[in-house]
Order: sequence, then C-alpha cells, then structure tokens
Amino acid sequence: MADLTTLIAKAIKEADNSWFNEDYTKQALAVLNVLRAEGWDLCPKEPPPALINFAVDNLPFGRMKPEDLLGEMYKIMINNARKFAE
Repeated sequence: MADLTTLIAKAIKEADNSWFNEDYTKQALAVLNVLRAEGWDLCPKEPPPALINFAVDNLPFGRMKPEDLLGEMYKIMINNARKFAE
C-alpha cells in the first residue's frame, strides 16, 4: 500500500493544474477518491450510537475465533461509518 502523503500529493496535483481559481472541492474529492481506491476510508474517531446499534444487529453468529470476530466487526463498522455520520 502506498504512503498516504504520496497518495494525497499525487491526487491534489492531478485534480487541478490551473494557475488561478483552484477548485479545492475538486482537489478534496480527488484525495478521497484515491484513498478509497487504495483501500483507505475516513470515519469518525468515535462511533455514533446508531452505528454501534447497526453493528450489534449485524454481527455474525456462531463460534468464531476472537481475531475473526474483531475483523468482521471492524469491516462492518468501517464499511458503514459514513451512513451513520452525524
């Protein structure tokens, strides 16, 4: 996986190469898109209560090793964090 600083710099450079009236929203979207394409996402540091409730309702059932359960929980919460952002 590429270094985040390099990915962000490349996305900004490619998003808008005009000399004047830079479109910072376009640049920000380019950064988010390249990070997501590389397997990264942004989410709140603290999960909103609705996200916690969603994760509880969608936990896999059955016997799982603790590391498998935590991996599944992580994926559920990260993949749904933006849906429940306040």
